[in-house]
Amino acid sequence: MEVRLSQVDAARHLNVSRSVVPRLWNQYQTGASVSRRHVSGLPRTTLAGDLFITLSAQRRRISVQQLVPDPSVAPGRKISASVVRRRLHNSGLYARRPVVCVPLNRRHLSWAREHRLEQETR
Repeated sequence: MEVRLSQVDAARHLNVSRSVVPRLWNQYQTGASVSRRHVSGLPRTTLAGDLFITLSAQRRRISVQQLVPDPSVAPGRKISASVVRRRLHNSGLYARRPVVCVPLNRRHLSWAREHRLEQETR
């Protein structure tokens, strides 16, 4: 079955850039391979792997540096700290420093009550 679409319509239908359609068509016409091109770098993590990274960070409350060398995070794969950090940011998790609070004693609390009463009477 042959369907006649313009290159723009084909790109829209396949949800790819308009430049992809003529490039693939030319490769097909010349008999060259139309398989995916090799890209540099490590393979991308899977969605399940991304979820596992997020859940591991949330449940164990550990830092990125502790999460990277853990073999359970990406079994059989090398994964960088920047990848882990990016996956956590995409999930809404960011590095935070714990808040250092001054312990309050009775004198602090009584001072706060007095000043609150002053503010209310103004």
